[in-house]
Amino acid sequence: MTITTRTTELEAVNTILSTIGEAPLSTLTGSLPVDGTTAKNILNEISREVQSAGWHFNTQYKVDLTRDTDNKVPIGTDVVRVQLNDKYDKSSYDVVQRGSYLFNLAKNSNIFDQDFTENTLIYLLGFDDIPEQARRYITIRSARVFHDRTLGANTLHKFSSEDEARSLAVMKQAEMQTGDNTIFDNYLQAYTVNR
Repeated sequence: MTITTRTTELEAVNTILSTIGEAPLSTLTGSLPVDGTTAKNILNEISREVQSAGWHFNTQYKVDLTRDTDNKVPIGTDVVRVQLNDKYDKSSYDVVQRGSYLFNLAKNSNIFDQDFTENTLIYLLGFDDIPEQARRYITIRSARVFHDRTLGANTLHKFSSEDEARSLAVMKQAEMQTGDNTIFDNYLQAYTVNR
């Protein structure tokens, strides 16, 4: 009896390769054929693109950011967005990422006079760490991009676009179910209701 499991990175790459009739790979380590390397690179590219939007599964809340010995605030290479806690005044702390550190646009400096508590960070996760709905969407989108870049046949592209739209809808549905979002999460909406 076969047990069905979540999509692995190898299965995703093989799905991508199947769009051009290429034989499946048995491993992603060592020397890969050109199409295998291209498929793996596109999978990583699309995964970064999708996760950069910020989803419930790759968002971490209440993260403390502390200064190093140079009074700079280091940010991990897997962080794609930092949102300071609302308690910090935007006119004093308007932060963005620059390299591996936070940069304060309000003061035009990367030197800070305090640490920051309970912030929201968006992380890039490995393929095996994301939910199945995201794996499926990333795989299908990657397959379409791979196919377009290698062959570019319009009839197959339409079919893959429909698959991509369907899998994105499933991923958004999972996001809504796990994200516990309400209209009251937005300050303006809550203000309108409460006035």
